[in-house]
Amino acid sequence: MFTAAEAGMTRKADFMNDIVFCKISSETDEKVFDILSELDKSCVGADGWSAESFKSESAKDNGIVIYCYADMRIVGLISGYFAADEADITSVAVDSDYRRRGIAENLMAEFENQLPEYISEIFLEVRESNFPAVSLYKKCGFEKLHIRRNFYDNPVENAVVMRKRLNNK
Repeated sequence: MFTAAEAGMTRKADFMNDIVFCKISSETDEKVFDILSELDKSCVGADGWSAESFKSESAKDNGIVIYCYADMRIVGLISGYFAADEADITSVAVDSDYRRRGIAENLMAEFENQLPEYISEIFLEVRESNFPAVSLYKKCGFEKLHIRRNFYDNPVENAVVMRKRLNNK
């Protein structure tokens, strides 16, 4: 376990007094990347990202990795990147003990706030059977575009490709 100061925590969220959000970089303590990987794999299975993948994404000029911290542990994360005038969310994960508290919605809003103003659309893929996530993304303003057949492994499953158009950007 590590302290908020060791993790580089920067601000508290307005929606809950005990949740802190942090955008990380390649200088973040190595333990954080291991914990992000564990959380991601606990939500999506073996296909979850490795610690090195999160570190690599956060080190990119166009990469964004944000996590939230509560009760002395990391409870949620979002990662993605932007290129040209588009952004892509690559992972969203929330600890099962902290779901249905608005954490994922706030992570998505924080991701959007980190994007440059010229970004006009955000894309993501989600397992076709992940109805709670699809519902969350629709609530956050995403629309279904199409299906990518056999996109996921373990088990093989289709992906729903979703897009959000950003009105203010």
